[in-house]
Amino acid sequence: SVTLFGIPCFRELLGRGQSDAVMAPHPLVQRHRLGYPPATLATVSESRYIVGGGGGKSKTGVPNRVTLVHYDNGTLQELSHVDFGDDRVIGVCAVHANKVVFCTTAQGRTHELSYGGKAGEELAIVSTTQTAQVAPGEEQAPSQRAVGANPAGDTLLISQGATVNVWRYNKGNKKSLTKQGNVETEDVHADDIRDVVFSPKDGLFLTCDDGVLALWNVHTGKLVTKCRPSDSLAASKSPVKLKFRGAMFNVDGSQLLTAASGARGGYLTARPVSKAADWTAEMPKDKLVTSSPITSVDISPLRDGNFAVGTAEGEVCVIDQKSLSCVCKLEAHGMPVTKVTLLSSGDCFSVAFDNNCALTRTKKHIEVQTRKGILAMVVLLSLVFLFLFLFYTLLASYSTPSVSSSEL
Repeated sequence: SVTLFGIPCFRELLGRGQSDAVMAPHPLVQRHRLGYPPATLATVSESRYIVGGGGGKSKTGVPNRVTLVHYDNGTLQELSHVDFGDDRVIGVCAVHANKVVFCTTAQGRTHELSYGGKAGEELAIVSTTQTAQVAPGEEQAPSQRAVGANPAGDTLLISQGATVNVWRYNKGNKKSLTKQGNVETEDVHADDIRDVVFSPKDGLFLTCDDGVLALWNVHTGKLVTKCRPSDSLAASKSPVKLKFRGAMFNVDGSQLLTAASGARGGYLTARPVSKAADWTAEMPKDKLVTSSPITSVDISPLRDGNFAVGTAEGEVCVIDQKSLSCVCKLEAHGMPVTKVTLLSSGDCFSVAFDNNCALTRTKKHIEVQTRKGILAMVVLLSLVFLFLFLFYTLLASYSTPSVSSSEL
């Protein structure tokens, strides 16, 4: 049985996710039900999103699929999809520079997909590369869950268990991916890598599993620095073992925001990033920001000082970067959030084990809460002024009249 912080997930949720997780409508949350549990997503524009996941063997009746979802006029709808038979989708990565999406599957394949086709056929497979091998006697290849592209869009990093392979992307070729080598990340990671993310600048990338987060030099393949979930002030006092749940760079690549979770909730930590960074030199400050464990960190680079996280309770939270505090929290799902992203509009798009994708109008919620806060302050100040006016009026009515000198 596979669990996520004590919550049964994946195959255990395939049946339950289709029947039990029915949520009441929310005016600020637009949901769309998929026919499978989505495990990953990528954004291709402000209103279009690639969602991937599935149920493994086709005999389960749950498809292994990548879906193009469109948000328009308050409604989420499926435009197109591609099925992969018995091969479960485990990772997707959008390469905006080349207008393609890469999709990794459990049987070791990486598919290049275009998403600009005619109506009803927007998604189409362009090429397929066997990027990992299935060992004899096994049904699946080592995990390719983590996949990331550099800013130029010509290099892909794809995990293979605890190793990361480097692939060159050749757009327009039948064999679009050519292996360039691998980074010896298995010397640092004991578990399967869950995330691989390029820095926007400086030729750096990070790898993350449950117990280790590492920063690497792209050009040399050498380790720069690493840390563990408990290597921060608040997290070090946690009575239970913490696990990393993701990380993201800020826009200029000078800072990394990491998330770690345990039974008490989710911790966020800010760490400096450079080619000479040393995360062991001092213990950084962190903060317990959610009472529910964090399950996903924003897949987009930090923008406008905010980013998003998803929780095991199905919540989508917008976090202020400077204070590391939650400025907005809405229940978007009935089960753990698997991926979430904060859009440039200020809203969030997310997927979860309840078989739903959701567009959460977090910007509107923040605006409403701000107006409520201003109104509450105005009312409070009005009451204070009214109290002071009545107090001084009452005080004046009891004052002793003065006696004029002519009456003496």
